[in-house]
This record gives sequence, C-alpha cells and structure tokens, in this order.
Amino acid sequence: MQIRIGSHFWKSDWHLSLLLGLLLVVVFILYPLGSRGTIIGILIQSFFSLILISGVAIVAVRRVTRIIGALLAVGTATVGLVRLYMDDGILTVVGVSLWILFFVALTGLILLKVFSEGKINFHRIQGAIAVYLLLGVTWSGLYRLIVYFDPGAFNMPSIKSEAELMSRLVYFSFVTMTTVGYGDIVAVHPMARSMAMVQALTGQLFPAVLIARLVSMELSHQTPPADTDI
Repeated sequence: MQIRIGSHFWKSDWHLSLLLGLLLVVVFILYPLGSRGTIIGILIQSFFSLILISGVAIVAVRRVTRIIGALLAVGTATVGLVRLYMDDGILTVVGVSLWILFFVALTGLILLKVFSEGKINFHRIQGAIAVYLLLGVTWSGLYRLIVYFDPGAFNMPSIKSEAELMSRLVYFSFVTMTTVGYGDIVAVHPMARSMAMVQALTGQLFPAVLIARLVSMELSHQTPPADTDI
C-alpha cells in the first residue's frame, strides 16, 4: 500500500511549522529547565501533547493512519499526564515506549517526504530539521528505557526527579548526536554505549546524506541550457 502524506504538507500547511516550533521550545528551553519544578513538568507535558497532535495532523490522510496516529497520541499523552502525579515504573515503560513508537513512525514518514522527488523548498528544509530533532528526542527515550532496567547505566550527577533525569538524558542525546562529547555524562552499560555509538554515527551520516540528496535533487530540476549552433 502506498504511503501518502497531505498534499499541502510542503506548500501551505502550517502543521509542519508548528511541529518544528514546538520541538525547538521543548528541546532547547523546557527540557533544560526540567528540574525547576512541577510547573515546568506540566509545560513539558503540554507542549509534548501539542507535538503529538501536530504530528497526527501532518500524517493523517488515510482513515487508518488517522485512527492509529490518534490512538498512539492519546495514549502517550494520557500516560504522560498520569506520570506527573503517579511515579510508577510500569507507567514509565509504557509511556516512553508509546512515544518512541509514535516518533519513529512520524520521523519515518517525514523523512520519506524529505527525500522524495520534487523541488527544494522551505518546508522540505523544515522537515529535515524536524527529523533531526525527533531523532534526538527519540534516542533520549531509548536511554530512559535503559536507565529503567539498569539505574547505573550512565555515570551522571545524582538525580532527584523524573523531570531532571529526562533533562539530563535529552542533553546527553543531543551532545552525543552532535559528537560534542563533554564527558560530564558517560554511558557505562554496554547497551547504553552501543546506542550512543549508533546515535553518534547517525548524527554524522544524516546531514551528509541529506545534503547530498538535496544537491542532487536541485541539480536534477535545473533547466538545462538550450542547444546553440556554433
């Protein structure tokens, strides 16, 4: 079955711009402040829910896609809200697993459109940036699952809350993906190290593949010069 994405997605649809804006706020403003109190946690969950809704709006073309996306979004948002008031290990695994699944699907669909044939435009660039940010957030969720099964998987300063833990893991995820490697948080568990290596490799390959693809697409759509007789 052919995957279709909304016809206005790369032309006039504002959902992609909303998704990118929400991701920028969550990653670079709210998550770094995650240890500042309950209000920040509520804001993170609220923005997170908006990201889920905008993600469904982007990919919801077919009825089946709309239903599956909506169920994942509602389930993820509901578990996230419950976790604000009930710190339970099973809820953590279920909640994080749901949003990893949702973001993997969303990333894949946006990536298909970014690399599809067509002219280079502003929305295609927005999609590429959104994919990069989604990769970082998704990997932080994978690290959170590893920490659940082995609390000593990462060597980091003492953690006082779930929000502070996610703030550290999001920070570690993007530091790893950009291969900055400050060394203040270190992967200790073998699985954590493996995931960090894969993420670092992805962080290097994605921009290179993206630029190569965009350049080839731009060259293929340039109008060839008219033949002239000498």
